[in-house]
Amino acid sequence: MKQTDISTIGEFGLIDRISKIIDEQAGSQPLRQNLLIGIADDAAVYKPAAGKVQLFTTDAFVEGIHFDLTYTSFKHLGWKAIVANVSDIAAMCGVPRYATIVLSLPKKISVEMIEEFYHGAVFACEKYSCLIVGGDTTSSLANSMISVAMTGEADESKIKFRKNASPGEYICVTGHLGASLAGLKILKREKERFALSTEQQLFKPNLEPYTPAIEKHLMPKPRLDISGIFAERVNVGAIIDVSDGLASEINHICNNSGTGAVIHEHNIPVDTITQKIASEFNEPPTDYALYGGEEYELLFTIKDDEYARLEKLTNDVTIIGRVTEKEKGIVLIRENGEQEPLKAGGWNHFKS
Repeated sequence: MKQTDISTIGEFGLIDRISKIIDEQAGSQPLRQNLLIGIADDAAVYKPAAGKVQLFTTDAFVEGIHFDLTYTSFKHLGWKAIVANVSDIAAMCGVPRYATIVLSLPKKISVEMIEEFYHGAVFACEKYSCLIVGGDTTSSLANSMISVAMTGEADESKIKFRKNASPGEYICVTGHLGASLAGLKILKREKERFALSTEQQLFKPNLEPYTPAIEKHLMPKPRLDISGIFAERVNVGAIIDVSDGLASEINHICNNSGTGAVIHEHNIPVDTITQKIASEFNEPPTDYALYGGEEYELLFTIKDDEYARLEKLTNDVTIIGRVTEKEKGIVLIRENGEQEPLKAGGWNHFKS
């Protein structure tokens, strides 16, 4: 790839290139009808759809903390920065609408890298029917930093919160868990192999056998399909997206709802590729699900009769436990029958 120093075109030249990529976004006409002004002014202006309430979320990605450019392309970063926010909107039973992107860039980042980032971001927006309407670019004296803010819309009566869990409800998850951490472990292992290689020019990473897990890490898919069912056809209790690990998300729901929970380890859905990778690292595969992150699946609670209705609409949901009274605590029942407190784990930015 050609590498053009940003200084050769300047901030406004970079903005012009970004604007062209955004303006070429396909399938955005319905969103543009409610957009009065986008990237061309100091602030974007849009009209929310009639009868809707607005949602607002934001996520930050910092190089060295959230991503490593050794094995993460800028196109994947663009995708992931958008879908992390889409997943937050999905967890409220809403739909994404408009996004702004802030980039802080060190000198090592080229014009072409930024264009790749926006191609990835626009690709995600086309997939999940949202539109980039502005942002900012700054220089950085250290690593790259990306921040995306996104608005969404939902019917006020359909919004779901973390605090809505009730004792007796099933606790369920979509998809399978742990693959994102598994994919990250493979990427880190191959980076270490590369660093130790005496012939780096000839080095070929061993990635192909682990493609599903690597894709889960680099290109996660937010579950708008399932949240759409919740918004239209099935009533659920509490919902949260699995971004910091299953154990942490269960604790979030219970703490916000004033409840306890019992989780059965043998019910936690872990894909075969995750089991394979965990075995290679001599680690328990369910720990990948409990304490990994960046899954962007949905964790939710639901009553028995509503679950019966949900079963007829999707086969991509698994019951992993029940909501209990608060005084019973948050408990994990291991496969051998032993019980232990399920403490929050996963990613913690300020853990020593």
